[in-house]
Amino acid sequence: MLSGGMGMLGRRGRKERKRLMALLLAGAMVLSGMGISPLSAQAEEVIVEQVQKTEPLEEQVKETVSDGNAETNENVGRINDIVSNPAEKIADEAVVQAAETAVPVVQSTDGQYVFDAATDSVVSKLDKKGKVDAGKYGTEGYFTFSGSVKRANSSTLSVEIGKTETGLLTFAVSGTADATFKVSSTGSTNSSDFILRNADGNGVVAKGAKEALVVVTGTNATEIKYEGLKEGTYTVCNPASATNDRGIRLLSATVSETTGGSKPARADWSTVEVPTVISAVQSTDNKNNIEVKISGNVGYDGADALSVTMINADGEVAATQNAATNGTEHSVSFTPAASGTYTFSVKAIRADEEDKQGTETKSCEFVLPLTKPVIKGVTCQGGGKAKVAWNAVKEAEKYLVTVDGAYTTDGKSIEKEVTAPTTDTVVEGLKVDQEAVIYVTAVRGDDNKLSDGFSKKIVDEVQYEWAFTYYGPSASSRKNKYEGDATTGTVKVVADAGGGKLQPTATDGLGFYYTAIPTDKNFTFSATLKVNKWTPNNGQEGFGIMAADRVGASGEGSNAYWNNSYMAVVGKVEYNWDAANGKVSDAGDKISMKLGIGAQEKIGVTYENLDALNANDSATLKSDYKTSMWPLETSCAQSGTGTYNLIGNNTDEAKGTTVDNPVTELKLTIQKNNTGYFISYTDAAGNTETKKYYGTETLNVLDDEYVYVGMFAARGVDITYSDINLTLIDPTDDAPAEEREMTLVTPAYNIISAAVSNSAAYDLIYSGNADGKLSVTAADGSAVVSDRAVTAGTKVTMPVSLTEGSNKFRISFTPNSDYRPNEYSKLSSYETVTYEFTVTYKSVRGDQKTIYVAPEGSAGAAGSKENPVDIYTAVKYAKAGQMIVLKGGVYNLTSTIKVERGIDGTKEQMIYLIADPSDSQRPVFDFNRACAGMIFAGDYWYCQGFDVTNTQDTQKGIQISGSNCVFDNIQAYHNGNTGIQVSRYLTTDEREDWPSNDLILNCTSYGNADIGYEDADGFAAKLTVGDGIVFDGCISYNNADDGWDLFAKVETGPIGSVTIKNCVAYGNGYLEDGTDAGNGNGFKMGGSSITGYHTLINSVAFGNKAKGIDSNSCPDIQVKQSTSFNNESYNVAFYTNAGSKTDFGATGILSYRTKNLTQQEQLKLLQEEATIRTTMNYFWNETKQESTNSEGNVAKDSWFVSTTDPQITRNADGTINMNGFLTLTAEAPEGVGARMTGTPSAVFTVAADVVNNDDDDDDDDDNSGSSAAPAVDWTDVSNSVQDKVAEMMKNPAIASVNMNFVCSGEVKVPQNVLNTIKGTKLTVAFHSGNGVALSISGQDLKNKDLSKIQNIDLTVDQTSNTIPANVVSAKSGTVNRQLGIRDTGSFGVNVNIHVNVGKDNSGKSANLYRYNTEKGRLEYCGSFTVTSTGQSMFALKRGGNYLVTVTDRRPSESIWYTEGGYTVKSGDTLSRIAKRNHMTLAQLLRRNVQITNQNVIRVGQKLNLD
Repeated sequence: MLSGGMGMLGRRGRKERKRLMALLLAGAMVLSGMGISPLSAQAEEVIVEQVQKTEPLEEQVKETVSDGNAETNENVGRINDIVSNPAEKIADEAVVQAAETAVPVVQSTDGQYVFDAATDSVVSKLDKKGKVDAGKYGTEGYFTFSGSVKRANSSTLSVEIGKTETGLLTFAVSGTADATFKVSSTGSTNSSDFILRNADGNGVVAKGAKEALVVVTGTNATEIKYEGLKEGTYTVCNPASATNDRGIRLLSATVSETTGGSKPARADWSTVEVPTVISAVQSTDNKNNIEVKISGNVGYDGADALSVTMINADGEVAATQNAATNGTEHSVSFTPAASGTYTFSVKAIRADEEDKQGTETKSCEFVLPLTKPVIKGVTCQGGGKAKVAWNAVKEAEKYLVTVDGAYTTDGKSIEKEVTAPTTDTVVEGLKVDQEAVIYVTAVRGDDNKLSDGFSKKIVDEVQYEWAFTYYGPSASSRKNKYEGDATTGTVKVVADAGGGKLQPTATDGLGFYYTAIPTDKNFTFSATLKVNKWTPNNGQEGFGIMAADRVGASGEGSNAYWNNSYMAVVGKVEYNWDAANGKVSDAGDKISMKLGIGAQEKIGVTYENLDALNANDSATLKSDYKTSMWPLETSCAQSGTGTYNLIGNNTDEAKGTTVDNPVTELKLTIQKNNTGYFISYTDAAGNTETKKYYGTETLNVLDDEYVYVGMFAARGVDITYSDINLTLIDPTDDAPAEEREMTLVTPAYNIISAAVSNSAAYDLIYSGNADGKLSVTAADGSAVVSDRAVTAGTKVTMPVSLTEGSNKFRISFTPNSDYRPNEYSKLSSYETVTYEFTVTYKSVRGDQKTIYVAPEGSAGAAGSKENPVDIYTAVKYAKAGQMIVLKGGVYNLTSTIKVERGIDGTKEQMIYLIADPSDSQRPVFDFNRACAGMIFAGDYWYCQGFDVTNTQDTQKGIQISGSNCVFDNIQAYHNGNTGIQVSRYLTTDEREDWPSNDLILNCTSYGNADIGYEDADGFAAKLTVGDGIVFDGCISYNNADDGWDLFAKVETGPIGSVTIKNCVAYGNGYLEDGTDAGNGNGFKMGGSSITGYHTLINSVAFGNKAKGIDSNSCPDIQVKQSTSFNNESYNVAFYTNAGSKTDFGATGILSYRTKNLTQQEQLKLLQEEATIRTTMNYFWNETKQESTNSEGNVAKDSWFVSTTDPQITRNADGTINMNGFLTLTAEAPEGVGARMTGTPSAVFTVAADVVNNDDDDDDDDDNSGSSAAPAVDWTDVSNSVQDKVAEMMKNPAIASVNMNFVCSGEVKVPQNVLNTIKGTKLTVAFHSGNGVALSISGQDLKNKDLSKIQNIDLTVDQTSNTIPANVVSAKSGTVNRQLGIRDTGSFGVNVNIHVNVGKDNSGKSANLYRYNTEKGRLEYCGSFTVTSTGQSMFALKRGGNYLVTVTDRRPSESIWYTEGGYTVKSGDTLSRIAKRNHMTLAQLLRRNVQITNQNVIRVGQKLNLD
């Protein structure tokens, strides 16, 4: 027997025993070479003992036998390797002998037999409620299922064993064993009785229990343990006598044999008798079944199962049932779908053997019992008539509808015959205003079945048949409900929180109580609505009445359900108000109603474009789908622009100002007449406002027979509808069609560019809503454009040159006289419109690089340190290259800080908005709940070191709408909406205007919450975002909604791919005080099943209210080296709601739990599962309650430094410090899970002001144009460097720090700065603009003697053009950029030059050449693969004239060396050269970028050692 931790070996099939014996004997042959004699099967124990003394081989055998019954290629290969010797034949013979000899059977694995529903190859592939065939399951078929067993109707994989012993699980113990079962009931509030019975039928008492019967409640797994089970057969079931007679859901069963018995080999298959069918009869207890009795041996010495087949009269297989319980007499039950003759046959099945087919069959004449008809409804038709409808009864030939004479006008009973398959009829002669009881009888020959009576009050009016459904996004049976009957009085329609959503520009999700009206009829439908309660949400809540041409089945269209419709809606309504004329207009005051009353039209859906709309085709949506809203109540417009709420009985504070006497009861009407659809609202005083929509066939598109009319509710509302009236009229009897009114469109001819500029070069941009002629004249009378033809909605960009101060332009536009916006609209005026537009071009401290801002700053101040300006003025006029320095303290603000479009920096000279590095307080922009926070529409801004808080409800903290910006070390907290969001500036912006290439670095966003807890995320890049958005090193926690939101919607289409890296999301969905708020996902990475290919890298999600990593239906997110821990819903969710495939990418996912252990993952893959379930991904297995990879390797607590007490802070350089929480130890596999790192925040030094002395005639140095360049204050630089080094010494956890100094002109780095950073992990970089910087690393100075270096001259001349043109042109490249670096000889230290060559060159080769003036040639210095941000970097030894080029691939040129060269000699290797020169191989390779294969060097080859 195996010892040494391998455990006892239990029962196996012959094939498996052969495999094990072959391995052991083959191992013995190896040992024979060590002088140990293999003695055939009889010496088995001796062989194993010897194996145990030889440690390497013991491990080999352990690895082999631990594989269960899977014969892997690895093991086969190992066998072949071991037995490939002359003794191979002897080994095979020995195996055969051993297999057929009655010896103690060695156990599989460690004597443990497991059934796990989540991993079972059969069960895991079944649909919910799918039948589990009777048979052997689990390890070696140890467990037997029989009877009624199915996959549970639950997202958690489990097997449901039928109630009251209709389903069984059996197993046999050969020695003694312990057993563990993980089970649950069938619903969250349900209870099920569970029992384990022994072979005598007696219950076994579980460990810690007092009696054998165990009650399990709810759907969380209950673990039931048994110890010391004796030899025999055991059965798991819900007992026939159960009080809680519900099925048992079995998640897993584990039996561990603690002592083994001896058992002979299974009886030879040839000795097992052929099974027979004894009888097949229709059951007398349950006439729906045929009971089939069979004879055949099932068990260890018999078959694994008997398979019984039912064949119908056409010779087709109708069903198959298995009998798998040990024994010789069996019974199985069949439930045929129809009457007829059924024939039954049986066969015996054993694994690895040919089936044994029984020779006898039995037949049964089966008669399907009739079922009781169920009356669905009775609808009055007027005049004592009523329509009766019922469900169909299988095989019924006819139906009898009966009414007792007590309910008829003539006192005679009614019996009306209806021939099947018709299931409705009209009965006449009923007494009006009296309850009638109606019955329906199903009849087949002499057989019949009577329904229950249906009571209905008969009224003398025509009633309609009503139904309820819920469909569209977020609608569900749990949250969308109704009660009542429209034909008898009132109907309540309820939508709980999250139940559906109204989306004015997309499809709706709602609950709908409705009836069908023929399209050839006109109608008027009205109802009085009482608002019982409603909960303020995110503008997606609402209720009202609707007419539509298509209605979804219950639960249909969870992603989108398209139809055409008209609504009288109480919901979010927005409109413009022309105050001068007191009417709704397309211009004027903007009125936003949180809940207002409106008429909505949605049209344009056809069967031709339905597939494209369902496929989220944005172009089709934009071209075909039309939606509009018109207010039916406008009282709030008298108060001017603002946000209001009209409706009362709200359960929470509504966004906006609620009117003094809010509406809680109202009447709505939809009328179809010969003109079209009229939508009306009638107030309490009887005043009616109507919106007319022209066209009678707009709702005849998707269904040309019926229009569906009724009452709806969505998302957190409870409404009672009463006085429900529906009247129909034939169009010929209705009023004639009205002539269609012409809609007047207000002319809008606007300059949409900003009214301020920070540059003389300015783009004046026009956009209008009419075709016509545009003329623009400058202040000096010169024509900018003259009579240029323009079309409506097209932007016209006119470059102009501004002068300092105000620049007036005269705009004149004349619309074409024949222009019409559409067939039924025209301009309200065709007169020429002329107006002036003024652009102010000015600067703050135009002669300086620094603008100072303080809380007490004023608009008229100079902007100096002593006289700071206010923040609004600074951001309005800052110029490229200027730095706005924010003094610390609280800025009490009441209006939004807005950087207008066009207030841009450049790639070479960004605009900087930074906290004063010398101030101990952070600047805090506090908006006092008055407005939105900050909006950045300008490009190339670098913002750092300030806070944004307390914005107005629904208003974001920071909105990034510009491109190529960096937001570094910003904190956004306690705002009324998302902390930091990237999205477009104007609703008219097209995709090319969307923000792109923005970096959000080391920012923190927390505690942001809107009143409805629906929208406020920590970070968002959603809806309208271009490419290149990156979040790096950011923390998002305790926000009302999600940590990150990358939502996309069909109307605007896919957004650019977003990258999130080195980030942490935790506690979202709960506020800091524990308030249960919104959704609460960590990283929500998509929406609407729209492609995105967003990437999450090296990030952590933990403790979020919902999911940790959520694709949110995006079909192709990519997740790399990230950890998801203890999130309350799925740690990882990959799924899509539409589309035929997914393309998720995953490597290095570590999903782990220490609580909520039964929570599963959500991996709904429409791709090869092996692409996600790999060795590099560890997903949580809720059944085993462990995290495993594809090979079954298990993650452990010891992989983490700590899984408790999270304390997330930041290092001094701004990167994230997990302080041990979820920090991985050396036990965790490399590349699995997040190992928190990041990009250090930039370190800035504020340049001193340049003093211009008009009396100074000293022109010795040519510093033309340098008056605006910051002179370098080396004392300030030195102090800053010393402070940073001291800070790093105190905090050894800081990996490295980069300090960036923005400067131009002369740059001579003094010796004291070099000495300060020497040997540290600090790098100083000097930025001269235009994407060029030179840097020196403290690590590179470690062994340098700096005593003879007074300073290092790093002065850069970017205007250098001294290399002859013909020499430059000889080096082909997409970029040819010259740089002059002052040449004062060798630097004496390592200097790196950084050159930005543009992100468009990402992946290409940037190449550096130095011009040799003596030889008149460019000499190759090296190449660098351009990063995704366009960066390249080269090592410099000295100054000179340099050329940077960009080519598709590295040039095939030799590196030019002037110093430190080494010539390769015979016998050299790179490793030896490196060792001799006191460096690592990696360091040597970094110095010799020309080496592409480190294993190949040539004698005479030159290497750089410096």
